[in-house]
Amino acid sequence: MTLIDTGPHRHSAVRMEMLAVAEAALAAVHPEEAIARAAIRDDDTIRIGARRIDLGSHDRAVVLGFGKAAVAMGRAALRLLDGIPTVGVLVPTSDGTVDGLEVITGSHPVPDERSLRGGQRVLELARSVGPDDLAVVLVSGGGSSVLAAPAGDLILDDLSTTNALLLRSGATITELNTVRKHLSAVKGGRLAEALAGAKTIVTLILSDVIGNPLDVVASGPTVPDPTTFADALAVLDRYDLRSEVSSAVLRHLEDGLAGLIPDTPDSNEVFDHQMLVIVADAGIAARAACDAARHHPGPSHVVATDLEGEAREVAKSLVLAAAELDSGETLIYAGETTVTVQGNGRGGRNQELALAASIELNGRDDVVILSLGTDGVDGMSPAAGAFADGSAVARGKKLGLDAANHLRRNDSHPFLTAIGDTVNSGPTGTNVGDLILVRRVS
Repeated sequence: MTLIDTGPHRHSAVRMEMLAVAEAALAAVHPEEAIARAAIRDDDTIRIGARRIDLGSHDRAVVLGFGKAAVAMGRAALRLLDGIPTVGVLVPTSDGTVDGLEVITGSHPVPDERSLRGGQRVLELARSVGPDDLAVVLVSGGGSSVLAAPAGDLILDDLSTTNALLLRSGATITELNTVRKHLSAVKGGRLAEALAGAKTIVTLILSDVIGNPLDVVASGPTVPDPTTFADALAVLDRYDLRSEVSSAVLRHLEDGLAGLIPDTPDSNEVFDHQMLVIVADAGIAARAACDAARHHPGPSHVVATDLEGEAREVAKSLVLAAAELDSGETLIYAGETTVTVQGNGRGGRNQELALAASIELNGRDDVVILSLGTDGVDGMSPAAGAFADGSAVARGKKLGLDAANHLRRNDSHPFLTAIGDTVNSGPTGTNVGDLILVRRVS
């Protein structure tokens, strides 16, 4: 995978170095590399930590994968399972093929009919497992959207509308997924319940959520859910959305609160006997970036792997931190910011952060910042992220563009594209949140 800087710049050499660092980080969390580290095939045995799976004692394997990394994870899983009859379905966010597995491309960040087909097919295969089957579940970020299975009497439009409302509200991923879990027949541990008939269940997780709360990554389909219907309703109240969601959604959540619908499971025997491992996360990406940065002049430091907050506010703090750096020094952050959408522009959290940082840096020539979505897709745009520096505002002004106005309208992508500051890659096949590099230049 290659990151492409879209234009020539004053600090082009520095930018190329920063892109090389980011590529090293992405390589470290690529699903095929990550799964090869976590699960090792040894003759007819798969070793996962101290535990072993005897493939000879299983009649077949059933592979269920969903999220932005589903295709690459599926390829890695098939290599592990070579020699055992295998069926399965992958539900990624972008098109791909894997010989031997069905692929249904879902929609992200709001589910559509394809996501519904994917969710239904995953549940169908999960419910088909028998006592001699090995179930391999491949979980990655984006799985909440691509895997849609409405609970009870709900329909797809109920899920899609609620998703869109929460995304625009600025709700955190934890809040968003708390609601999603309580509208779903597959999230919040429900998939594990459907797999209860399998002899062995293995869940491999590529985490894109700060702190790796397993019930939040892809809305925790195979882990216990500590949240409740009351928590889901509290999220709607926090963002004043009770009157905005459909009457069916509100009725479903209120029936759950009243005990008329069973809550998501917080305990089940199936949770206790599955093998579960996080194969890659933001921390691995940040440490790999730090190691790669050491090949360039100046020291590098991982500052945080749990960065969060409103993107434009985080940008201000990064610029302040940069003022304390020595020439050539690099700070590395991983995490995931949020954007409270107030305009009707186009962009994503990484580009919003970059535009806000460029405004803060206006006139300075000593700092370059790169903010990048590790999945290669930043919001509703084709860019993976963008650079920020002190010349961006002036370069935009020469083209008749007002940086502050674009930021106010959440319209970062057109501005940054026009001045050549976006970074493009296309879908990377992985997803561990965002990576941000702050470099002090001479």
